[in-house]
Amino acid sequence: MPKKNSGDFAKRLEGLVAEIQAAAYERGRADARKELRDALAPDRARPSRTGGAPGKGARKTASAKRSSGGRKRAPRGTVPPFVERVLRAHPGSTAREILARAANDAERSVLLTSIQTHLHVGRTGGKYVAIDGRWSLAGADAAEATGKEAPATDESLPSEPVEGERGPHSD
Repeated sequence: MPKKNSGDFAKRLEGLVAEIQAAAYERGRADARKELRDALAPDRARPSRTGGAPGKGARKTASAKRSSGGRKRAPRGTVPPFVERVLRAHPGSTAREILARAANDAERSVLLTSIQTHLHVGRTGGKYVAIDGRWSLAGADAAEATGKEAPATDESLPSEPVEGERGPHSD
């Protein structure tokens, strides 16, 4: 008699598997129909697909990449002229103040970390000076911004004392 019960159990199990397969097949067909409809639809807002096959569409989406948070990336080369423009007009600005002075969409898409990185790299290169977190243009760039003469360097100082003046080692 145990054979009879195991046969019933196997038939019930087969029936359940067949139901699950049929439901999954129907869901797959519905998904395929929806995907086909979306692909054939005119250029209305389509949901973007990530990891799609490379081709025409892949090149187009690569140019409009978005970083985390849904923000559009700033165009290449936007940060240096933006930072210089703000520091010429407003020397002694913090990185946040520079970001707050963005004038167009490209400048508004610049991230604070990009400004901070550019300032620190520029300070190493002698382009910017920071005092207590406030940034300004250094040397000739600062003089050009204010319209004043650049501060004298050791090379521009006279090596001989002027007549009538005493030099540091004249005694």
